[in-house]
Amino acid sequence: PSTEVVSGMLVQHDRNRNALKKSAAQRVAFNPDKPPFEIVHEDANFIAYFKPSGWITASPKPQLSTSYSRMKSWLEKKSRSNDDLHFINKIEKDQSGICLIAKNRKWREHLQENWNDFRQGIYILVDGHLPADDVLQCREEDGKKVDVAYRTMRATAQHTLLKVDAPIESVYLVMPALRREGCIIIGKGKSAPDPLKREGLHLFALELEGMKGEEILVKTRVPREFLNLMKGGDSPKPNKRRGLNVKFGSSQGNRRLKQNRKSK
Repeated sequence: PSTEVVSGMLVQHDRNRNALKKSAAQRVAFNPDKPPFEIVHEDANFIAYFKPSGWITASPKPQLSTSYSRMKSWLEKKSRSNDDLHFINKIEKDQSGICLIAKNRKWREHLQENWNDFRQGIYILVDGHLPADDVLQCREEDGKKVDVAYRTMRATAQHTLLKVDAPIESVYLVMPALRREGCIIIGKGKSAPDPLKREGLHLFALELEGMKGEEILVKTRVPREFLNLMKGGDSPKPNKRRGLNVKFGSSQGNRRLKQNRKSK
């Protein structure tokens, strides 16, 4: 549309042949054993996959390719039983982590209605350093004080990788406590250091409760770009451990921030 056309110009069009070739190639290339994104958990009721940074989770615009639309298309082609799929949670485009897709309406309602009660674990990559294996003194939206436990996984001369017992949706409540320690989340904000061209946030663990009270643990690996940035770093050890529990799948950790913003 932006091309100026003048008298005598020769205009050629492929009559959509390239698009048709691409579409045919995609149909031939479908592999039921190779999903678009890494699957970290699947059962009869829901599926959990690893959403990389750079992908939009989901969008109401059908023409927009998202991680959910790619997974939905693959699941529907894989099995006719996958005919009632629903995305559960969103992760921002420049973040990564676990995304869930429910395989029926009942589990969609269960997961979304109880989302704020599920424990989450996030990796936070910061520019700066702070005491090893301690707590961040945060405030919830209502002003109530809460200690958020973290584990210092690895540190280099400039950066620290943290394992934090908090929801990724509530990271904005953690940021003031990090700033008081002289730490800034990589890539979060225009003035933040951005060596990875993405935010230093990753949802790596979910402790879910099923409709019958069963406990379901979903976990992912550390993003490769995080590990590459932290090469050569060490694992700082605290002088005296405070008995903090930042493990997932064994027992509940310290009280975490409430997620007051509803998932949609």
